[in-house]
Amino acid sequence: MRINLRQIEAFRAAMEFGSATAAGEMLHITQPAVSRLLADLESNVGFQLFERRGRGLVPTQDAHSLYEEVRRSFVGLDRIGQVATGIREKATGTVRVIALSKYADGFVASIIGQFIRGNPGIMVELESSGTAGVVEGISSQSYDVGIASATVSDGVIQAEPLFDTSVMLAMTESDPLARQKIVHLKALDGRRMVVLPEDSEYGSVIWKALRKEQVNPTVVGEARTHASLCKMVEAGAGITLVDRTTAADFVSGNIIFRPTAPAVTRNVATIINTRVAQSIATNAFLEFLRNNIQDAVRR
Repeated sequence: MRINLRQIEAFRAAMEFGSATAAGEMLHITQPAVSRLLADLESNVGFQLFERRGRGLVPTQDAHSLYEEVRRSFVGLDRIGQVATGIREKATGTVRVIALSKYADGFVASIIGQFIRGNPGIMVELESSGTAGVVEGISSQSYDVGIASATVSDGVIQAEPLFDTSVMLAMTESDPLARQKIVHLKALDGRRMVVLPEDSEYGSVIWKALRKEQVNPTVVGEARTHASLCKMVEAGAGITLVDRTTAADFVSGNIIFRPTAPAVTRNVATIINTRVAQSIATNAFLEFLRNNIQDAVRR
């Protein structure tokens, strides 16, 4: 039995419109072409589907039975078509994002929220991790988009610069350094400080800058997240150095943030797997991220 899709389409149209002429108009083919397709289908199934009465087609009971199955099948095909249209128009899909914790809790979550609002059919999943976790997540294809330092490297990932950020000094309002618009790193020598661990990617950048200026703070506490360091400072532990985006997101009436001299800067990038062709939804998110990142981190 060699039934083809065109025969089924002609059968469906004939059942719905009741004539070969109307079915042909719907399928954009001639009436004789419809009649030929129906005759071929009847030959293939081995039983009569229609009685020809004048210019009309009267379906047999067997035709009605077959049509029920055809109708269910076409509902599935229509749904597939809707999904395909949604994907093409960036209306559906899932984007999995993994970002450094300090960014995931700040501007990344904000941008994702804006993107979802404008693309209600796209699901975005956000996970936070350290630099090694971001690299592993992208390399293993567990995530589609990573946001981390532009210095990360791996044989299968590509880092595309997103924006430049810098370190800010966090201190209480009563700290003498709060009166300065820019604080030189040398002024931190001997000060009580809570810090990022040196074995973290960002911590190593900060410690390298301090050592270059021959600054030796008195370390009184350590934490792996920038927000935790700010909380310690707020409670009176001392001072700390954190990312500019954390400073923008941290709400406190008691902490002052100041830029440093020399500036301690780093590049932030989007990370993707070069062995994977990105989906339309993922590319739409990446485009939205790049177009809106400056406003998100300028606060």
